Amino acid sequence: MRGAGAALASLAVFAVSLACFIALMLLVVSMEEGGDNLSEYTMPLAEAVVLLAQGNGFLIEPVELTLTPLLLTVLLVALVRAFARRMSCGMAGYVPGLAAWLAADAMLHHATDVHMNDPLWLILLRCALVFTAGYLWAVVPGSAFVAKAAAAAGRALGASAVRAIRVGVRLVAVLLAVYAIMGVVAVIVWTATGYEAVVRLYGLIGMGTGSRILTTAACLAWLPNLCVWAVSWLFGAGFSIGDIAEFTLWNGQASGLPGIPVFGVLPQPVADERIRMVLLVLPLACGLVAGSVALWHRRGFAVRIAAPGPVDMPRLIESLAYPAGAFCIVAAVLSLVSSLVFLLSDGGLGKERLAHLGVDVIRSTQSVARPTAVGLFAAWLLAVVGVAAVFGIRWISGRIRSTSSSGGTAAPRQARTATSAPDSGHEPAAATKEEQDDEHEPTDTTGPGIRLP
Repeated sequence: MRGAGAALASLAVFAVSLACFIALMLLVVSMEEGGDNLSEYTMPLAEAVVLLAQGNGFLIEPVELTLTPLLLTVLLVALVRAFARRMSCGMAGYVPGLAAWLAADAMLHHATDVHMNDPLWLILLRCALVFTAGYLWAVVPGSAFVAKAAAAAGRALGASAVRAIRVGVRLVAVLLAVYAIMGVVAVIVWTATGYEAVVRLYGLIGMGTGSRILTTAACLAWLPNLCVWAVSWLFGAGFSIGDIAEFTLWNGQASGLPGIPVFGVLPQPVADERIRMVLLVLPLACGLVAGSVALWHRRGFAVRIAAPGPVDMPRLIESLAYPAGAFCIVAAVLSLVSSLVFLLSDGGLGKERLAHLGVDVIRSTQSVARPTAVGLFAAWLLAVVGVAAVFGIRWISGRIRSTSSSGGTAAPRQARTATSAPDSGHEPAAATKEEQDDEHEPTDTTGPGIRLP
C-alpha cells in the first residue's frame, strides 16, 4: 500500500500548506480592511483551490475562476513524485495510489461550499491526470520494464537510430528550457517597467501593506501562466485579456481592464522596429544554433569531413539522414508540447468579457514551432552544403594535379618512344647526310666551323 500512502501524504501536505497560507492572507486582509471576518472561508476556499490546482474551475460570485495556477500544479506533481520516490513505490502501487487520490479529491469536492463548474467525473479525470504525471515521473525512469524496453528498442532500431532519438529528445528539452528562460526574462522586464502602475492600483484600491504583500505572493501562483504568455508575445503571437485588451509587439493597452493590480505589469508595444525584428527571429536563431551544435558536436551526431581519398557514399548519406530524421522528431514533439503548454496556461476570470485569458493556441504554437523547424532545417542544409563544398574542392584540386602531372611527362615519354628502336630484327633506316656529318664532327675544335672537302 505504498502507492496509497504516497498519494495521501502528498495531497495532505499540499492541502495543509495551502490552507495555512489562505488563512493567513484572509486574516491579514480582514484586519487591515475591516468588515466581516474572512477566516471562516479558509477551509472551503482551500479545498476549492486544491481542486483548482488540478485544472478544475469554481465560481465565487461574481468571479468564475477557471485560470489554472500552473505553479501550484507543478508543485503538486513534484510532491507526488517526491513521496513516491521516498517511499520506494513501484508500478504495483499505482492503482491503489490512484484510488486513494481520487477518493480524497471526491471528499474535497463534497466538503467545499464553493460551487465547482464541472461534474464530478470530469473533476476526477483531471485529478487522475495530475497524480499519474507525478507518480509515473517517479516510477517509470528507473523501472526494470523501461530498461528492458529500451534495450529491445536499441536492438531492433540500431545504435544510430537510438542516438538520433536521444539527440532529438535532448534538443527538445534544451529548446523548451531556453524559451522558458526567455519568458521569465520578459516577465521580469515587464515587472520592472510596470511596477509604478501596480503600486498606483494598490493605492486606488486602498489596500494595506500586509494585504499587498500576501496578495502579491498569491498572484505568484499564476506566474508560469504569465511566462507562457510572454513567450507567445515575444515571438509575435501575443495574448489577450478577454474581449477587453490584446497585447502584441505592435499594440497593447490596459485602460479598459478591471482594477486588478497584477494587470499593471502587462506590456506596452515595442516602438523600435529593429527590436521587434530581433524578437521575431529569436526562435529561428535558436533552432539554427541548436541544430548546428547537434550536428557537429561529439555528443551529438559528430558530422566530420572525411579524409582525402575514396568517398564512402552510403555512410555519408547515412550520417546526414539521421540528423534530418532527428530534426523532424524535434519539430513534431516541440509542436505537441508547446500546444499542450499553451492550452494549459489559458483560462478565465468571468463569464462574459473576461471568459478567456491567454493565448490563441494554434497561432502561438505556429509562432514557436515553425521558425524553430526552419532554423533546424537551415542548420542541416548548411551542413550538407559544407560537406558537398569540401568534396567539390577536393575533386577539382585532384583534377588539376592530375592534368598538370600528365602534361609535364608527355614530352619525355614521346621522345623516349621515338628514339627507342623496336626489337623486331629489322635494320634501322639510313641516316641522312647531315646527321652523318654531325655524327663525325669533332667536338674539340674551336675554329669557325669550316670543314675541308
